[in-house]
Amino acid sequence: APHRPAPPPLGCDRPPGPRAPARPAMGCASSQAKSSPEEDEELKKVRAMQDRGKRAGVAAESVDKETIKDYVKPNHPKDQAQKDKVLATLSKNDKMKVLFGHLEGDRLNDVVNAFYLKDIQIGENVIKQGDQGDCLYIIDTGTVDIFVNRPGQGFNAADKGAKVLTLGSGAVFGELALMYKAPRAATVTAVTQVKAFVLDAIDFKMLLAQSSQAQYAQYEGWLKEVELLKTLNQYELSKIADILESAQYKPGQDIITQGQSGDRFYILENGTAAAFISGDGGEKEVKKYERQGDYFGEIALLTAEPRKATVRATGSGCAAVSLKKADFEELMGPVSDILKNHADKYPQYADFLKK
Repeated sequence: APHRPAPPPLGCDRPPGPRAPARPAMGCASSQAKSSPEEDEELKKVRAMQDRGKRAGVAAESVDKETIKDYVKPNHPKDQAQKDKVLATLSKNDKMKVLFGHLEGDRLNDVVNAFYLKDIQIGENVIKQGDQGDCLYIIDTGTVDIFVNRPGQGFNAADKGAKVLTLGSGAVFGELALMYKAPRAATVTAVTQVKAFVLDAIDFKMLLAQSSQAQYAQYEGWLKEVELLKTLNQYELSKIADILESAQYKPGQDIITQGQSGDRFYILENGTAAAFISGDGGEKEVKKYERQGDYFGEIALLTAEPRKATVRATGSGCAAVSLKKADFEELMGPVSDILKNHADKYPQYADFLKK
């Protein structure tokens, strides 16, 4: 397995175990799962300082296929209660949902396994404002204080600045290290003995790259067989596969609702669904979606009119992938004429009242 050099002395030392390729330096800033309006305002100021530097998203960094293939997923020891605590934070914390909300099953468990435990001593600066950061922290036990040395005060490395927050068990800080290359925007100091779960930015980056590659391989196999998409070339298909969002729908669950504005285009992945139109004569089923590749939701996006029908999961439920409206307009341009030509073939409510 490939190896990486030991991390810099920024409080991100990790136990022995499988190593990934050399890590980039990432920036991070403090955050909190729940905070008061005053604390939220302080966090905005922290983020404003972070915004001063030029940001380059982790997701935008190029990772070649061989590097992804050779990467060894870390699996650091944790008992089940500790795993459950990390998983709960990733699932419920709003900031973690932004980073990990699209992952589920084994892919989410891979992220949980990549966290390792770190003991932090009283008075230790876990991160320092101005340093480059490369890891995310979830506090298991103990408390830390957040200090910000604001630009107007004149930055002095020896001065931590004003205390703005105190974080305790379950709180998250350092999440920006997983997204952007920028200096840390705050200093975090342990007030008590602290035990924290730590995720290195390189592991986050590689796990997401592997996940994206696996997702594309999964989608590519059947997307190119979708009749509607056969006019697209390989590059266009790969762009679509890269941003598709998959969701599961229970039997009877509405996927789109008649009368609402349209913001997504859907392609059936598995299972079954049906379209229903409501009117003076009640609700009527007007169309079935039973084959992988059947699509719906495009009319509202093409015409900017409200949804003409409700599409609901039937049978044992279904899974569907979707494109946001902006992505639909950008990436589905080559097939928009086909969609428009097919739009007038949809059954009308009046036709079903005659039956």
